[in-house]
Amino acid sequence: MGGMFSSPEILPPSSPPDPAKLALRPEESKSLDLSDGRTLGYATYGSTNPSDPAIFLFHGMPGCRLVGRSWNKLCKTIGARLITIDRPGNGLSTLVDRKLTQWPEDVLSVADHLKIESFSIVGGSAGGPFALACARFIPKERLRRTTVVCGIAPIEAFLDTTPYLSWRLGGFTPWAVKLAARHMILPRLLAPYRDLDPNRLKRTLEDQCQTPEEKEFLKPDPNRETDLDDAVAGLLETFKQGTGGFMLDGSITSSDWGFDLKDIDGERVWLWHGDQDAVAPVATAKWIDERLGGGRLRVLEGGTHSTIWKHHEKEIFEQSAKR
Repeated sequence: MGGMFSSPEILPPSSPPDPAKLALRPEESKSLDLSDGRTLGYATYGSTNPSDPAIFLFHGMPGCRLVGRSWNKLCKTIGARLITIDRPGNGLSTLVDRKLTQWPEDVLSVADHLKIESFSIVGGSAGGPFALACARFIPKERLRRTTVVCGIAPIEAFLDTTPYLSWRLGGFTPWAVKLAARHMILPRLLAPYRDLDPNRLKRTLEDQCQTPEEKEFLKPDPNRETDLDDAVAGLLETFKQGTGGFMLDGSITSSDWGFDLKDIDGERVWLWHGDQDAVAPVATAKWIDERLGGGRLRVLEGGTHSTIWKHHEKEIFEQSAKR
């Protein structure tokens, strides 16, 4: 692969990825064998005290359990256990066709394995639908609270909040949008990460940093727990089985979710969203909030799909850690 950088069109990254960052620690390489023959990969971060409150964090897409690296130190500071799980086909979890409504069973399997009686959930971006599924199906005796940060909404939300899509044409529009999501949007999102050479991945991530705030992330910062090398490690782990997990995530989130948001106990759900989110428009978060009964959404002025974490991560995790 090294000869690829001789081409003027393909530049090397600013520095090679740090091998120490690409290596996985023992607590990041755990797995649970289920009775149906599947394996769930998971990682543990934050506090190691079993009496501290537990938070399950659901990754976006592409993503895997290594997302927890970003909040390892923070969760240690606030005294919270952080558990992250690979969804099917991502990282160490077996690739098998699963419905969104089946995800809560997997979460409870890991919680039972770790002897965690009650916990909170944080779902970011594409992890949002999986968090809401848990809010719907996990009993309140087990699930204390659910927080969705910049969550992806159902296709129906995009149809209802986008004027030129609101005319359904007898069901043709929803069908066409779902088809486009699976066969056009998902492959396009996947394209930059098909080459799993660490140097190429890091260069791709550097090139994707376009805004001044994103470019700030490229500069060394001793106060920041993770950097692009951690993101490279995460992508390598995400796609270690291939692209099936990513495509399954996309198919699940763009299909019928299998439950009505109105059936969720909205009193135990919190939504955080930026008004400048270009990935998940804030109008779709308002659509979800309305179906949860209203009053669950906090809109952050100037917030984007990524800056919410930078400016409000401590508040989000402290709220989730409350018993």
